[in-house]
Formats: sequence, structure tokens, C-alpha cells
Amino acid sequence: MRTALQRIMVAVLCLSPVPAAAQLSCEQLVASAQAGIKLRDQGASLGQVLAETGKGELRARFSPEELALIRRALQLTFTGEVSLHELAETCAAGQGGARR
Repeated sequence: MRTALQRIMVAVLCLSPVPAAAQLSCEQLVASAQAGIKLRDQGASLGQVLAETGKGELRARFSPEELALIRRALQLTFTGEVSLHELAETCAAGQGGARR
């Protein structure tokens, strides 16, 4: 049975209508960070949130590099080092504009 953490992370990252061959989008990255913050606010630790990114469906859907990027975004926003707005802007700039 899935934990609440796992259900949220899977829903955020996997239910977006992105083809399997597509790269991680800025929208997905920001959504994962938002989910991490929500989980933090519900009492989850950073370790618990990060652990969910290495399980089942997420590992199957995203490359190791994409999962590392998701983990880094989660860590930075979870701790408040980077805001969601800053994450979205940086991602969009790095991809030449918003990417879907």
C-alpha cells in the first residue's frame, strides 16, 4: 500500500500529460517542489520527501538525471533556499522559455 507521500509525489509527477519520451518539464519540476512544500507543512521530513522520488513509478518514468534534478529542487524549496517563483524562472531561463 502506498504512503500518503508516495501518492502525492506520483500524482504530481506522473499524472501530467507528458509523453514517455519527453523530458522533465518546468511545470512538473515546480509542481514537485510545491508538493514537497505541502508535505513539509503537513509534518513530513525532507528525508521522507526525497525518499519518495526513488520509488517505483517515478524511477520508471524519469531518468536518473531528471530524478536528481527533482530531488535538488525539492531540497532547495523545502529548506527555503529558493522560492517556487525563483525555481520556475530559473528553469524557464535554462530551457529558453517555459517548456511543457
